[in-house]
Amino acid sequence: MLDLETFKLRAKGVFPRKSLERKLIVLRKYDSFLEMKNLQPSLESLNVWLDELVKSGLSSSTMRVYAYDVLSYFDLMMLEVDEKKLKLLKKRLPTPSVKAVDFLTEDEVAKLITLTPSPIRRMIYALCYAYARRLGEVLALTWKDVDLENNKVTFTILKKKREERATYELELWIRDMLIKYKEILGKEKLFEITERGVEKGFKKDCERVGIEANGRRLRVHILRHSRITSLRERGVPLDVVSKFLARHSRFDTTIVYYRGVTEEEKVSIPKAEEIFRRVK
Repeated sequence: MLDLETFKLRAKGVFPRKSLERKLIVLRKYDSFLEMKNLQPSLESLNVWLDELVKSGLSSSTMRVYAYDVLSYFDLMMLEVDEKKLKLLKKRLPTPSVKAVDFLTEDEVAKLITLTPSPIRRMIYALCYAYARRLGEVLALTWKDVDLENNKVTFTILKKKREERATYELELWIRDMLIKYKEILGKEKLFEITERGVEKGFKKDCERVGIEANGRRLRVHILRHSRITSLRERGVPLDVVSKFLARHSRFDTTIVYYRGVTEEEKVSIPKAEEIFRRVK
């Protein structure tokens, strides 16, 4: 019923190893339930499963964890869900005692990228943040994806059963870094470094500049969340953020209220560089 092998590939670098192992345990339980009941993965079957879990005496806090583990599968596997039904499902889940904050403030991002000593990691963080990209998508960049003459950068984005190419304006501050440090970058791929190596460096870099966890999981993926959160707080329309930058495929509201992204709206997206003006 569930494609757990594909999920594991897509989840690599998104979730910490122990967190992914736990999710897989939960997903196998959900998969067994689907097979036993002859159901398909969906919000409807998830609700039925949660009903069974409640009857079995599972605690409300554990039920919440199980539900969000399954929802993370829906998200990474690009399964379409009805946003109204999703809201109703989330309402039945208990509110956590401590709300996890999964984004950095603009000031924290500015300090992180400005003060990170490694130019390689600094460029990786800049690309992840500026274009709200996943770590794996940034590490997959080759020089063929970078057009320094026309100031364009193109990412390969993994979608359900296909790959999608997304081209963005190469912000000048990132272009300057690429040119400045070109000699220490790879000959074909820009970055000859593993995701694990970047993640280890990220935690150390956060500690170095005084960024505390405070309930947040300090991993590189938080930069994607941070950029999206920043744009929403600045008033950039949700469908523009979802369709043009975040490239979320399962956001049903974008489909229902679909409209093209105009050139004026693309230009109106604030440059990530703006946050660095605060650092002296």
